[in-house]
Amino acid sequence: MCLQQEGAILTRNWLAIVNPRSGGNRDSNRLAALIDSLGRLAAKTVITLHPGHAAELAREAQSFEGVVVVGGDGTLFEILKGFDCGRQRIALVPAGRGNSLARDLGLMHRQRVLDVVHWREACAVDLMQVHVTSADGSESTFLSASTVALGYPAAVTLRAREFAPFGQMSYAAAAASTLPFYFNACLQYADGSPRDLRLSGFIANNTRHLANFLAFRNASICDGQFEVMEMNGGVMKQTAHNFSALSGTGLYEPHPIKQTTAAQLHMETPQNLMIDGEIIPNVVAIRVNIRPGALACNGSETE
Repeated sequence: MCLQQEGAILTRNWLAIVNPRSGGNRDSNRLAALIDSLGRLAAKTVITLHPGHAAELAREAQSFEGVVVVGGDGTLFEILKGFDCGRQRIALVPAGRGNSLARDLGLMHRQRVLDVVHWREACAVDLMQVHVTSADGSESTFLSASTVALGYPAAVTLRAREFAPFGQMSYAAAAASTLPFYFNACLQYADGSPRDLRLSGFIANNTRHLANFLAFRNASICDGQFEVMEMNGGVMKQTAHNFSALSGTGLYEPHPIKQTTAAQLHMETPQNLMIDGEIIPNVVAIRVNIRPGALACNGSETE
């Protein structure tokens, strides 16, 4: 979405939204340098000031052709609340602790902002539409680019906030110090009948990565499906699985993985729901449906 002329980058009408707290960042000099670089990419740069501000900015950005997102999975999740997927395009500059989608798009190893935002590269990324029912009867709908999870993965996400100074290692530290627990649920996929289960966790994943773990090796962000994992492990089983994922070997995969286009889960007791790093408390039911190719994003899917 830009033109190149004599080595200079000429921007069109894009808005850059920067989450200065993403990834536990507190380096004011680095932030200033980043904002200076963004001036060559976007017509306007705005820094988020409080939780939910990114969603507000996205709603007010309808006159822009696209949004440069400087943050992690949680920042993108907020922006999708107000983003026009049918008309606008996203450019990701990964700056979070997990960066699941950015990893799948091959954006993590590019050294400069101008390298990350390859305007001529674009990928039509699937999104998961998540309909949520809370214990008080209220309902809401969200869009997720990466991960929807209950049980142990949600507990790890909450614990990771305590390890924010560890940066990208915060999830590994949280996983090592979080005990799995069980809850009862009724689960149904698009191609099956309802089943009553006792679970320690449930994950619906659009990306190959779960935070910064390579957990779904055969997943694709462009195949019109998402992966699901039904977790039923105690301490020893979960610890072994954590080490397998952390090492990147995938030698121990105790929980079968299924591909589907839709899933419904009803919990016997309210649970915390995690969507792309954000926690929604007291959830009693979720319905997840795939929206194929719903998001135009910079980068290209990598193996």
